[in-house]
Amino acid sequence: MSPPARTFRRLFHPMSSLFARMYVGIIVALVLAVAVMAFMATQRLTSKGTDEAQAEQQAEESAREFEQLNQGLHWLLENQLRSQPRERWAAIVNEWQSHFSHPIALRSKAEVLTQELPKRTRERLLTGQPTAWMRSPGLTGERVDLLLPLADSELVLVQEVLFGPPRELVLEFLAQELAILLLVLGVAVLVLTFPLYRHVTRLAATTNAFGRGELGARAETRVPEPIGHLARTFNDMAERIHRMTQEQQATLQAISHELRTPISRLHFALDMARHAQGQSEWESQLADMGKDVEELDALVEELLTYTRLHRDAPPLEWESIELVALVTELIQQLALFSPHLRILLVADGSLECQGSPRYLRRAISNLIRNAQRHARTEIRVQLEKGDSGYSVLVDDDGPGIPPQDRERIFLPFTRLDDSRNRKTGGHGLGLAIVHRIMQAHQGSARVADTPLGGARIILSWPQR
Repeated sequence: MSPPARTFRRLFHPMSSLFARMYVGIIVALVLAVAVMAFMATQRLTSKGTDEAQAEQQAEESAREFEQLNQGLHWLLENQLRSQPRERWAAIVNEWQSHFSHPIALRSKAEVLTQELPKRTRERLLTGQPTAWMRSPGLTGERVDLLLPLADSELVLVQEVLFGPPRELVLEFLAQELAILLLVLGVAVLVLTFPLYRHVTRLAATTNAFGRGELGARAETRVPEPIGHLARTFNDMAERIHRMTQEQQATLQAISHELRTPISRLHFALDMARHAQGQSEWESQLADMGKDVEELDALVEELLTYTRLHRDAPPLEWESIELVALVTELIQQLALFSPHLRILLVADGSLECQGSPRYLRRAISNLIRNAQRHARTEIRVQLEKGDSGYSVLVDDDGPGIPPQDRERIFLPFTRLDDSRNRKTGGHGLGLAIVHRIMQAHQGSARVADTPLGGARIILSWPQR
């Protein structure tokens, strides 16, 4: 089967295609609307109106006219029946039915009186006089019941006369128009739904391609709404997944690269230890292996911390923290590792904030240690509280960070050239961990210029 034929067949598959559903839905809606309109019109026509006395008078006048018009017919029918035995009346009326275009039947007077007859009609029926009952008008005409009480019996000859075109004639008259209406509706629905069907099919094909691993597949966004909104949403999702996949691949490659160096040194130290020429040489190699193991342990710890802070991780437990006391303690501990640097704390008295003590401590510690690796003589830590939240600014007088690299440094395993390279130590995870800690606090980490001439890294998070 050719592609166009396959598409046409899918499009018109009963109740499974967009066209069929919309077409049937519109037809059902039209039928319901016509039914409601007919019901409301009938109710208006059958209502007595505001002047009830006038309506009754008009009905009585119409009934008198029908009674006068049918006097002769009633006389003929009654005489014909009374000329025959009473037990044959029902059979005779059945024979007459084929000669009448409207229903004619014998009914008991009690049955007829159970209906909601007008006052005059009921009175004439009880006194044995022929009468007429003007039923309420309908959409296709009026109905009149001609009532002939038969003398010396409890039977009434009832004729149900309809004035107006028969329903069958109305339907036959409207058949062509109805067929044209359905055809025009079908064409209109097809014209409206086929482009929508085509766009949805293309979007489904793009989704399938993306699911097969073609991460560069993107949907066409220049389409009518709401398909355009759906396509843009898909593209945003695909872009995030593609970026996350690239980051994961880059992270795996970086991890393997980071592990290769200490493992290679361990292999080399083990080989040297096997050929050691004395106790002192063997202990020297053992000490080198211990350093490599410590480096591996530090790398694994940083990887675990970075992994725990992913986007779908459970929310952090926030507590009240005395930020000045926390940073003062960190400076006292970390200053021992860089006695040649001056570390200054700038804060106005005490500052209480909310956050995770463990992770805020880790983030600020990473920033100070990062500054210690690059500063020449001075590091400045500034604490601020604004209307929207809290900020920690860490400045150094090192070589600084170029503007084009200020976002990239928060990616895992990222090191910059020149002085901010592998020689300064670390695995390139410190600032990536800081970035994720700030994300977990609904905050941000960014790089700015500093009066000291080096780099300024700013942590900001809202208050709760």
